[in-house]
Amino acid sequence: MTASVAVLGFVLERATARQVQLSSSVLRAATAAQRGLWLEERAVRSLGLASDSLSVTQGPARAAAARDSSRVRLIELGVLTEDDSEQYGRLDSLSKAIERWESAFVNPILATRAVTREIAVAGTETFEEVSRLLDTFIAVETALRIERGRRQTLAAWGSLLMILLALGVSVVAFRSVADHVESEAERTQAQQRRLEDQAAEMEAQARTMEEQASRLEEQAEELGHRVHERDATNRLLEEAASFLDSAVESAPLAVCFVDRDLRLLRVNAALAQHNGLAAEEHVGRSPRDVMPSIAHDLVPLVESVLASGEPISDAPVASNETNSDGSRQRWRVTAYPLRVRGRAPVGVGVMMLDVTERTQLEDQLRQSAKMEAVGRLAGGIAHDFNNVLTVIQSYTELLMANIDDGAPGREEVDAIRGAADRAAALARQLLAFTRREVVIPRILDINEVIRGMEPILRRLLRQGIDLEFALAPQPLLVRIDSGQFEQVLMNLAINAVDAMDRGGRLRIATSDSASAPMASGEERAAAILSVSDDGAGITPEVRERLFEPFFTTKPAGRGTGLGLATAYAIVRSAGGTINVVSAPDEGATFKVILPRRAAEEREPESRLSPARGIALVGRDETVLLVEDEPAIRTAIARVLRSNGYKVIEASNGGEALRVADAAEGKIDLLLTDVMMPGMGGKELVQRLLAVKPEIRVMLMSGYTDDDSLRGDLAAARYVFLQKPFSAKQVVAAVRELLDSV
Repeated sequence: MTASVAVLGFVLERATARQVQLSSSVLRAATAAQRGLWLEERAVRSLGLASDSLSVTQGPARAAAARDSSRVRLIELGVLTEDDSEQYGRLDSLSKAIERWESAFVNPILATRAVTREIAVAGTETFEEVSRLLDTFIAVETALRIERGRRQTLAAWGSLLMILLALGVSVVAFRSVADHVESEAERTQAQQRRLEDQAAEMEAQARTMEEQASRLEEQAEELGHRVHERDATNRLLEEAASFLDSAVESAPLAVCFVDRDLRLLRVNAALAQHNGLAAEEHVGRSPRDVMPSIAHDLVPLVESVLASGEPISDAPVASNETNSDGSRQRWRVTAYPLRVRGRAPVGVGVMMLDVTERTQLEDQLRQSAKMEAVGRLAGGIAHDFNNVLTVIQSYTELLMANIDDGAPGREEVDAIRGAADRAAALARQLLAFTRREVVIPRILDINEVIRGMEPILRRLLRQGIDLEFALAPQPLLVRIDSGQFEQVLMNLAINAVDAMDRGGRLRIATSDSASAPMASGEERAAAILSVSDDGAGITPEVRERLFEPFFTTKPAGRGTGLGLATAYAIVRSAGGTINVVSAPDEGATFKVILPRRAAEEREPESRLSPARGIALVGRDETVLLVEDEPAIRTAIARVLRSNGYKVIEASNGGEALRVADAAEGKIDLLLTDVMMPGMGGKELVQRLLAVKPEIRVMLMSGYTDDDSLRGDLAAARYVFLQKPFSAKQVVAAVRELLDSV
């Protein structure tokens, strides 16, 4: 009987030990479920606030893993507590609260990837209910475990007492086995000590669990504070995200973000507007799909940044498509890697600045600087060239005056004069191109000028080319130098004839327009000269360089490349523009658009030119000749003296003032060069007229850089003789000026 009671006590002790173990398992599962719920809540909330592609792609996986872990623990708790109706009921309430939390918070975020204020508040409230139910479950189970531990201790002590009683009875009943019982008693004592140690350990564990419960309460309170802090942080993050969205959308630059698979994650309004697509239509697509014209340059930049991890700044990107005006869209691109916690780039941010207009302005500036440099060079060459030609033409005429027609040497002198005339025409082209030719614009009817040039134009034609005129019936008045307008028409006609190797029709037409764009950019009434041909046409590449100086598509020896450049410079200086419409194999039409003038604006001619039919012989008048080039000075002096004039020579302005002051008698005319070292011709005239106001003044030059002097000449304040000139021209001009009233 005593042995049975001892066995029963031992069985009872084992049963209570299993209950303690069961409570420990329940607590571990509940703690793991609580940790899984926290991880799920953190993963889902961070998923809603994600701003980078890594969080967007990995966030759902973390949330699903945490949810699966918590569900497994909840199922395990159901199995462990199915015999405990109270705990099982609490577990059922906890499962329903979790379902409400997921319905109100988890599922909306997984569906929309965004945390709204309503979802955040609902998620916080339902999660607090879940946390409270789970904390209650853990606290009850903790208390139950402590109680079971106490029962286990009591059962152990009862079992020990039963065993001791059984031993005592055995000692009385079985003295023959006293030694054996004594040894058993010693083992029992050892076991008792172990049981005491276990009891002490269990008490320590109970105290530890009580401390853990206290810590859990503190953690719950701290969690409440964190929830409040997290809500405040979420509000700040929402405000920051809204601010960043506004910054990206409001940026004047085109901005986009590309992942490692070269898919667009986002574009701003500027880029979407340029591509002609809504911003959401870009997402998930390649730059090759939505920006095909620049993808050939843009995609390698993005790939380079992804491969190297280094940013690329201010890289040029050009469209491979040509606009209607022949230009191409140009960008400056900055690409930088997008990293998460220092790892390899997960994407690339791209900022693009449209620099098409700036590039065009820079090209125009470079072209302007180049043309200015070429112009200065050409002007200097033309100046020296005109001086040489003046000497050649003057001496040629002196020779011709002394050689009869048919006499030996006359043919050679004629050839020299013809070559000098052609060289003079080339010099005029250079000066017109550089805008340093001294011109005197007047209001003229371009129809009259064209009719007067018809014989010259017909001599330009080759066999198989017809000339057709279609002139407006009404006068078309413009303000331009007559010689320069003739040069523009001549250059365009020559260009058209050269383009028609197989024959065709050269058509010259005039018309007017009530409003047309001018060089200044304003719109005003215009007179239009059109020169059309049936030639080979002009390619876009050639059209871009058509008006560049010295650019020509003609074979060597057939063109200087100055014809169209000169025409362009003349028309621009007159306030107009030149347009060209052409395509390969479709001929070309050049349109010269000039500001139209009213008839009442016409003024009488004031510029003197060599007159015909007047006496060229001088009447013993005195001419003060000022020229720094000795050869020119000598040639002009010989011409004037041979025609009956007295000539006083001076090599510069200072010397001219000295000889004028020392001269005996009257000086009738001052003939001076404009461009001289030291004192120039304009200053000499002003100083000499201050002391001799009665003197007549004639200026001569091949070109001048003095804008004010060109204005004075245009206003007919001085008589001007353009270099190069012949002996007859200078004598006639001097005679006409001296005879004028």
